[in-house]
Amino acid sequence: MPESKNCEYFLAYYAPSALRETRVAIGLFLFEESGRLVGHRLAEDWRTVRCLDPQADLAMLGSLSAHFEQLATESAASVPASEFPPPVEGLYERLRQMEQEFSGALQISPARGVLTTDPQQELDRLFEQHIAPWAPRRPLPSRAPLRVGGRQWIRGQMSDAIRRHGLWERFDRDVSVEQFTAPGDGFRIDFSYKPNGVVQYLHALSLERDWTQAKLLSYTCWRIREKTEARLTAIVADADPALPAVQSCRRILTEAEIAVEPLSRLDAFLEEMRREFRSEPRG
Repeated sequence: MPESKNCEYFLAYYAPSALRETRVAIGLFLFEESGRLVGHRLAEDWRTVRCLDPQADLAMLGSLSAHFEQLATESAASVPASEFPPPVEGLYERLRQMEQEFSGALQISPARGVLTTDPQQELDRLFEQHIAPWAPRRPLPSRAPLRVGGRQWIRGQMSDAIRRHGLWERFDRDVSVEQFTAPGDGFRIDFSYKPNGVVQYLHALSLERDWTQAKLLSYTCWRIREKTEARLTAIVADADPALPAVQSCRRILTEAEIAVEPLSRLDAFLEEMRREFRSEPRG
């Protein structure tokens, strides 16, 4: 199986007014963990922007592609070919600065983590997901099917179920944990939500194959609970309980007081969540 890589991406948004929360994603920038740019893409159709803001400066928006292309070129040229990994600078650093400034019609999201075996295909997938849901769909390059029972397959099942239960907007995704562990920690928890004031985390895990992931999850959970009240649940696929790897993973999770829920009970588990949200006190 191809090796998975940690990547980060930024989204660029057009926001017509600082006083309104409405905004639309118009650009995407994907970086490898080292800071090297995989690629960037901007919207080519401004119909959604014009619906949001009939007075939008389309000339300015049209010039963004050339502007970011220049920044990307300058960033690549500043890194000696012999230097690996490249320093995190140039376009990456400029996007981080723009995120902090948070001003003007162009806004940059915080960096979000994503695990992928093919960064270039991931760039296409993220663009279709975030930037062009209204545009005619282009066929994506063929991808190898996810291994049934593997972590990414389980996460896909979780995403489908969360959408099906109407809870997608209640969850944070790809949740950074560096504020609990150490600056620069690239580990991300799949989902989190906060009913009744207590943060709860959900993370996909293969009991048969993710012994190392279970250890990371255990350590992360311990560090989070040092600083705040939280609950963590691992969502797992069916596995032979007699397998040594399965027993080992379960022991690691149990010792860390991480709950384990099988996919077969996911719908019932999500319904319990819905009841938690309904019981929240109204402000």
